[in-house]
This record gives sequence, structure tokens and C-alpha cells, in this order.
Amino acid sequence: MRLGYLYSRYPVISQTFCDAEMLALERRSVDLEIGSIHPPFTSFRHRHGSNLRAEICYAPSPRVVQTIAQLARRDGTWPAALVADHEARYGPGFKAEQRARNALFFAEQFVRSGVAHFHVHFARNATHTALFVKAISKIGFSFTAHAQDFMLDVGSDELLREMCREAAFVVAVSDYSRELLVQKCPDAAAKIHRIYNGIDLRKFQAGPPRSPTLRPRILSIGRLIEFKGFRDLIAACAELKKRGIEFECAIIGDGPLRGELQNAIAAAGLDSIVRLPGALPQEEVVRRLADCDVFALACIVDRKGASDVLPTVILEAMATARPIVSTRLAAVPEIVRDGESGLLVAPGDVAGLAYALESLLRDPQLRARLGAGGRRNVEHSFDVDKTAAQLLELLEAAAVPRAPLQGASRHLQHCLHLVWEWPNPKSRGLDRELLALAGTPIYVWRSGSIAPAKGSERLVQMLEFLPDAIVIEAEWQAQRLRAHEIEGWRRELPPECNTADYLEAARVALYLAPKLSRKGIRHVHATDSRALLCAWILQRLTKITISATIESPPAFASGVVERLLTSCTGGRVSDPKIRVGFDGRFLAEPKPLRWRGTFGLGGSHINEQFLQQWRNQLETWSR
Repeated sequence: MRLGYLYSRYPVISQTFCDAEMLALERRSVDLEIGSIHPPFTSFRHRHGSNLRAEICYAPSPRVVQTIAQLARRDGTWPAALVADHEARYGPGFKAEQRARNALFFAEQFVRSGVAHFHVHFARNATHTALFVKAISKIGFSFTAHAQDFMLDVGSDELLREMCREAAFVVAVSDYSRELLVQKCPDAAAKIHRIYNGIDLRKFQAGPPRSPTLRPRILSIGRLIEFKGFRDLIAACAELKKRGIEFECAIIGDGPLRGELQNAIAAAGLDSIVRLPGALPQEEVVRRLADCDVFALACIVDRKGASDVLPTVILEAMATARPIVSTRLAAVPEIVRDGESGLLVAPGDVAGLAYALESLLRDPQLRARLGAGGRRNVEHSFDVDKTAAQLLELLEAAAVPRAPLQGASRHLQHCLHLVWEWPNPKSRGLDRELLALAGTPIYVWRSGSIAPAKGSERLVQMLEFLPDAIVIEAEWQAQRLRAHEIEGWRRELPPECNTADYLEAARVALYLAPKLSRKGIRHVHATDSRALLCAWILQRLTKITISATIESPPAFASGVVERLLTSCTGGRVSDPKIRVGFDGRFLAEPKPLRWRGTFGLGGSHINEQFLQQWRNQLETWSR
């Protein structure tokens, strides 16, 4: 049984609880499918993300998504009634049409993969989209509501109630948030379950206290936004300095208040005491937690009414056996027991915050006692293997098993077509060929800015679009040793090969290599010279054969193309000068015919006899 996750944006470096949850489900042999409506903001990644077995499917460009919507309107599968209802009840700001367009893409992906049920984090745009995915695909969903997502961001209590009504179940991450949800959605009370965000205790070990001879160290972690209370923490640090207390403080994270906080540090004369090291990989965060004496998070309610509910970083610090200083806000008292695992003060109480910090900085025995109490609490209630088991019980009860759709023929399923850009003005002949070769996996790197040619729109249902370049870059950065090796292969090509073209192809190849291995791809056919450069690198990364169709004129100098073709088992080349010298392995493009076939495409096209011969050749290479 396959379960899905749908995110508005994945990964988000501050949402490690999502990663921990999915990794825990995979350890229980759950097969996951992850969908992300938008690409991540940066290429920064936590190393543990590479441990996920599930592939991440990103929505293609808006142009492609619009084409999918046009087909749905033509076929009668567009959820017109639901779109009209949401526009009437919630208004244009809730973007019902956009939610429906994205839903069409993920509904098809989930149906194709046999997803039995999917889960969403945050009662915001992705859960709004889930309403449309369910209406289109009949696949059920559930969601986890966290904090300001359902308190503020959703923008409509009526929409929140619809989300709860349509969901198979709803997860609240604390007793505090469950009570708020039930107040807003009383009819759904029976299906709202409290399951804490869990953490992986194997990554966060209880470390020994730091040496008392070292300067005491305060640590705080979070996005640099108002409700994290970092202004109050800096003010409390200024008070500690006035009292002559020796200490240092680091605030890990990034965000819109970075400049303002840096100015506050300078104004208080804390430049040598309080530092903002920026966002760090979780592995470095774990090390910093083990190397601090006190963890502080001065949570407040911001001017919009938003606040933290259950800060995961507090749990991580407690798992490392570090005492906590925080505020009596939302669900913080559920995880930090005042006097047992930390010290709590009123939100915004800078004097109280400074006093609590001073108490811990001056008393190593108190730090050790509260740190040990926090570790015991996390082990009892927040171990992700326990919380994921609670979630899985609900997921399995809600899931309706579905078989994945069958795709390619027995041989062509092992042959992949690599398209560098689709659509483009020169692709009309290629469009017809790909339509005729339905069932072959087809990956597209760039989605062009023009609309598909008339009659080619249905290709969007066959193509798999590679994700935004920021996703490709993240993989390149994560595999620096392999990336340097690939950079060295550039010397094997003629100097006319442009470095920028090579590095772009290299990044795509490094991203594609594991996908090809998982899908059992044995042969890659490059549909033009740019795709061939990528396939040439792929051949060195994986055990595949390659072939190519070379356009006229090719994108690269003839010397570069000829060098790349020497690695091919065969293909088709329009230019007879390039084709010479390859021992008959490369065919001339057939003469065009006036033809109209079952795909409704008129004009020049490869004749059916040649097309069947070409299909047979691809199957031979794929065996």
C-alpha cells in the first residue's frame, strides 16, 4: 500500500518534524509518494533528507499546469462546480482556480502511483488543494494543523471547517491546539486527534554537561521572525551583561528580522557576546546543542496574533539533556514542566527571562537536573517512532488500497526519452513521434514559455517534467565529490563545448542518475544534441546505453556532436556530413509525408512503417 504526502513547498529547512515523521514511516516499511506544489526557496538541505527513499514530485511550470487544466475542461473532468462554489463563498483571494489546476496534476500523479491516501501538513494552501485532489481523484486525505496555519493563515474559519469535514481525520500537535481546533470546528471534534510532533532520539543523544571551566553558552534556534521573541532574548542578554555575568549566546537561523536583530545586538554592545551564525545544517545544530549550557526560546504573540504552539527546537534541546528557558505560551507548558525540565516566564517578561537565565548560568547542578528531566519527558512522549506509529494507525484505517496504473510495454519501460525543452517551435515532429510512442518514460528538463502546438496538448499527460533548477542545484551541492569528478570529464570533449552548457547538463545528469537506477532504465534516447550531452554524462554515471536524434542545425559545433555520437549505439541524424563515418549506425531522417493519424495531427510526419521500425530498434536497445 502506498501513502502520499502533499506539501505546499518541500523541503523547508525549519520543518524538520516533517522529515522525521516520513523517515519513521519508511522505517515501518511504508511506501511513500511525496508531492510538492512549489519548489524550495534555496538549495540548502539537511543531510538526513538524503535518507528518504521516496521520490519528490514537483508541479511543473504554470504554463504546463494551465495546459492540463485546458484538457480537463475539454474532457469534462474540470471541477467546475467546486471552483465556482469556493469562489462564491471565499472570494478571489483564495485562488480556487489555481488550487484546482495544481490538484489536477497531483490527482493524476497519485492515481498513477496507486496512492491509497495522502496526508498534508498545515491547514493552508496545500490542504485547500487537497480538497480538489479528493474531488477529482476520489483519494482521501488527512492533515496536521500546527499553529498560526489554522489560527490565522487559512483566512477563513468556514474553509477550515470544510477542510475538517472533508478530511478522513485531523491531527493537532498539542492538547492546546486540539482545543482551539475543536472550538473552531465543533462538528469535527470526534475526528481531531492529538499527536505530538516527534523527534528522532537516535540523532539527539543526551550529552554530558560542558566543563564548568568554559564560559557558559546560551543557544537559541528559529526563523528570525517576531513571534520567536529574539528581541526579548537580546534584551535579556544585555541585562545579564550589566550584572557582570560571563556568558556567550548564539541565535541560529535566518529570516526577515536579521538586520534588525543585528542592529539591536550592536546597540546593546553585545557584538562580542551574541552572534547570528545564520541557518545551519541539522547535523551542525545537533553539535551546537550538545555544546551549549542553556537553551532559550522567548516565544511571544506577534502583532498579527501569531505564535509558536509546539516549537520542535525545544524538544530537540530537551533530547540533548539541555535545560530550557521559555515562556508560558500555547503548548510550551505541555512540553516544558516548570522546575522539572526548564524554567518558564511570562511572554514579553524580559526581566523574568534574564533572571531565569542567570539562575541556570550560575548553577551547574540545576542545569544538570533540569536537563535530565527534559530527556526523560522526550523519551516518554515525543519519540518519533512512537508518534509515527500513532499516525500510521490512523492512516491505515483511512486508506483505500489502489493498484498503480500500468504504463509502458515490457521492453519500452526500460527505455527513456530525454527531451531538453518542451514545447518549442521546432518540436512539432518530435511531438508526433512521442505521441506515437506512448508508454515510453519521457523526461523533460525545461518547460518552454510557449503554448503546445495544437494537437500536442495531450503530451503533458505523458511527460515527466524535471523540477526547478534550485532542486537540481541542491543535489549537485550535496554530492560535491561526484560533482568534481563530473567536472573533470569535461576535458574529454573538444574545447568548443561551452562550459556553461556542460555544467547545466552535468547537474541534470547527476539528479537523473538515481532515478534511472530506481526505474530500471537501460537505455536513454536523447531527442536533440543538448539532451545528448546530458545522456553522455549519464552513461558514465550509470550502466546504460544511449542513442540520439540530432537536429539540423545542432546546438553545438559539429566536432562536439561527433565526439558525443561516438558513445551512442545508434540514432538518427539529419546532416549527412555528421552522419558520415559512423558505420551505418545512424539513420537519415525519413522523408516527411502528408499524414493524419489517430492523434488528430496533420502535416509532415514520420510514416508509420518507419515509426514501427524505430520502435523495434528502441526495444532492441532496451533489452
